[in-house]
Amino acid sequence: MKNLAHRGYSAKYPENTMEAFIKAYEKGFDGVETDVHLTKDGVLVLIHDEKINRTSTGKGYVKDLTIQELRQYNYCYKSYGHYDIPTLEELLRFIQDKDFIVNIELKTDVIHYQDIEEKVYQLVKRLKVEDKVYYSSFYLPSLLKMREIDPHVYVGYLMEFHYKKKYQELIEHDLKAFHPRYNFLTQEHIKTLKNQNIFIATWTVPNLKEYQRLIDLGVDIIISNEYFK
Repeated sequence: MKNLAHRGYSAKYPENTMEAFIKAYEKGFDGVETDVHLTKDGVLVLIHDEKINRTSTGKGYVKDLTIQELRQYNYCYKSYGHYDIPTLEELLRFIQDKDFIVNIELKTDVIHYQDIEEKVYQLVKRLKVEDKVYYSSFYLPSLLKMREIDPHVYVGYLMEFHYKKKYQELIEHDLKAFHPRYNFLTQEHIKTLKNQNIFIATWTVPNLKEYQRLIDLGVDIIISNEYFK
């Protein structure tokens, strides 16, 4: 079982910043989960929302701003210090010489960034970190596109609602990894998924009690803000 830090070690550090990723590595997480968007000038950046309003001192859509414009703002609006929005390349370069996983969530369920799947894949390949990267998305076409690009990559289907529908799509498209929200995972669900040889990653596990329950049930990856080991 692997522990991934949700948006980096976000319980202690500003989410989706290099500080949060580095501290997750230092703390002992097996890897990080993060979210990728595409800037106006085609740079892959790591931020959860389509807009920068919630997590920075700026406003606007990532897609409407260049990397230079995005880096005018502080991505730690709650405390002292300045944190830039990181690029995917910066994070992947950080893990190149480390035993550390990056789960890249393709944030295409709201804005369908043109060719983002190919751009992400080519960057991962160029930096030679293919064996350290998982892909996930709520948007099924992105996963199918990624698998079309490379049939051997790990693709995980994210779900927050509509378990039955998502499960049916998972089976229909022969996807081998499921990423449901933790509270949807019952003993019966996990048994069914395991019988189908489906890899199970779950998020965002909120406390030690749920962490232990999910370990006992046999999930493969736990994604959380806090370190529970």
